[in-house]
Amino acid sequence: HHAGRTVLFADGNGKVTTFDPRQLGSGLPKAVTHTTQHAHHGVAIELADGSMLVTLGTEEERTGAHVLDKNRKEIARSEECPGVHGEAAAKDEAVLIGCEDGALLYKDGKFSKVQAPDEYGRIGNQAGHEESPIVLGDYKTDPDAELERPERVSLIDTRTGDLKLVDLGTSYTFRSLGRGPHGEALVLGTDGALHVIDPEQGKVTKKIEIMGEWREPLEWQQPRPTLHVRDHTAYVTDPGGKTLYAIDIGSGQVKTKAQLPQTPNELTSA
Repeated sequence: HHAGRTVLFADGNGKVTTFDPRQLGSGLPKAVTHTTQHAHHGVAIELADGSMLVTLGTEEERTGAHVLDKNRKEIARSEECPGVHGEAAAKDEAVLIGCEDGALLYKDGKFSKVQAPDEYGRIGNQAGHEESPIVLGDYKTDPDAELERPERVSLIDTRTGDLKLVDLGTSYTFRSLGRGPHGEALVLGTDGALHVIDPEQGKVTKKIEIMGEWREPLEWQQPRPTLHVRDHTAYVTDPGGKTLYAIDIGSGQVKTKAQLPQTPNELTSA
């Protein structure tokens, strides 16, 4: 979701559907569709001027992204992004796409490459804030791991293209990343704490204790603690305890917690 538009990407057929979510209150909204050349595990984002950034790929490989104008004519392309995965929008409508060797930045009508410091430096999940020029991402370095448990996150400055790594001292998962109301970078660690990072300084400024330690399951479909941020509140699930926590990001206080009738997995709000 970006610029007042919601975009759905169907991996199975490469169909991209965009609509105005404000129309959902009165039935199905009027939708506009676009179909990619090849079906792939991809993503798309519509920008404020009606142009659309869409990933490039096939069932076998993903190579990059291109941008189509509002008439869906290609205006920019880059295939310097092996294993492209995930997207995030930052301040001034800079868009970041994750790669297996860093990231791809689209800004002011042009693509540029953000190179990882490692030969294999995979960024696949990102969290942006539209008032912050810096994007938070995960960071993995072992292409052969059955399940890598990274302890560093990436911060990419879309103004300069610089990539900085922050060591948390604990691992995290793809459902651990979020942004606070003032652009704070938030990471839910397997140590049971919410780590608050100042993105400009690239330093952890606060550690909010929430629950006990936990371990990421091998299968990605299995429940694991999940972070979801809305306004000034961070919502965190504890599947093992069937508990939902609400944390005030500013004070670091757990405002309330609730027992759930079932094991929570994914989490969102409306």
